[in-house]
Amino acid sequence: MKLHRLAILSFAAFITIAVQGQLFHPLGLGIVTPREMAGDFWPQTHVEGDILFVCTNQGLYSKDLSNDESEWQLVGFEGIPLQDYARRGDDILAMRYNTNGSFLLLSHDGGQTYEDITPDILKDNRIDFLLNFAQHPTDPNTFLVSSYPAGGIYRTSDFGQTWEKLSPYTPDHIGFHSLNPEIIYEVGGAIRDAETDLHISYDGGQTWQKKWSCFPNYNNVYRIAFRPTDPNMWIAGGTGYVHTTSDNGLTWNSHRLDNYENDWRYDAFNVDWRYAAYDNESADIVYMAGGTRGEYMKVMCSTDGGKTWNKPCQEPIKTSPREYMFDMKQYGDKLLIYSQSDVYEISKAELLKQTTPVRNINATEGNTDVYDLQGRKLSGKPARGIYIEDGKKKVK
Repeated sequence: MKLHRLAILSFAAFITIAVQGQLFHPLGLGIVTPREMAGDFWPQTHVEGDILFVCTNQGLYSKDLSNDESEWQLVGFEGIPLQDYARRGDDILAMRYNTNGSFLLLSHDGGQTYEDITPDILKDNRIDFLLNFAQHPTDPNTFLVSSYPAGGIYRTSDFGQTWEKLSPYTPDHIGFHSLNPEIIYEVGGAIRDAETDLHISYDGGQTWQKKWSCFPNYNNVYRIAFRPTDPNMWIAGGTGYVHTTSDNGLTWNSHRLDNYENDWRYDAFNVDWRYAAYDNESADIVYMAGGTRGEYMKVMCSTDGGKTWNKPCQEPIKTSPREYMFDMKQYGDKLLIYSQSDVYEISKAELLKQTTPVRNINATEGNTDVYDLQGRKLSGKPARGIYIEDGKKKVK
């Protein structure tokens, strides 16, 4: 009887893995970022209405997400490796990946024609390329750029005409707090593979507070998401960790995701959870996207604001020896994952359906709380069936 039950569970696990492989639906961009660029080149995506815009090493491309039969279109900046862009009406200011000092391109016609407006302040020979754009959430004229390796963070308030140096840091990612743009953050470590630097400014960049000591073993901190119903609550992924704060970034809790089934524990520690996002309709749902340093792209979700995390769904990488994940955005009921090989579409409903909760990040070893497969806490162990206890799936 036990062998029969084991065979059924093994078959069910095989079916689950097979189904999960269908969760990532490629949209057929047809542009693979070269391996020699991918380590430093982090192109971004934007969803404007029903149109997805994707920065690539060959220009700016778009696709109509409301039409499954739509084809990818070259929008502009043909042949230009684009990291990101900011839009103000018909004007586009694009950030070019370059090492010769031509970093910023301004277009008044959607990228068909453009001019180089890189200011002298950015033509310092210490700057090899620009890393990030961060556009102000309410003022399209204001945004930040970060430079590498020793340039710092710069701000413009007039759509790129004039610039000021905001800080000396060399971050991997910068951003405004989406609900309080006087708060600016920068995180470093992903490129340098060293200790993470997290600096936060609460006064628009005039002063900065260093927060790296908040994280265990200098663990990486990646892009931060802000809970839309509570501006004090932030969440970010790390390498095998989830980092949370409930006091606007002043203090942090870091939770290692190591309480999974044994066959997944080592893998979990090596997942770089680069992108976090609250659901665009429910603040209780949070998504994380990232990947291992070798074999898989991964997506996981939480349905209780980040307290309990489901075991990730995964997709084998298409490039070798690793695949870089560049961005994650939302469109309606779907997630859009941009990686080195393609843009992938994931149904949120299917993601929630295919995963089961296996880890409460606030749990301690020996926790006796019991949950069903939908993550609902039970009053006790069921007499028969499958349930979750101490972060592990059990059968009676």
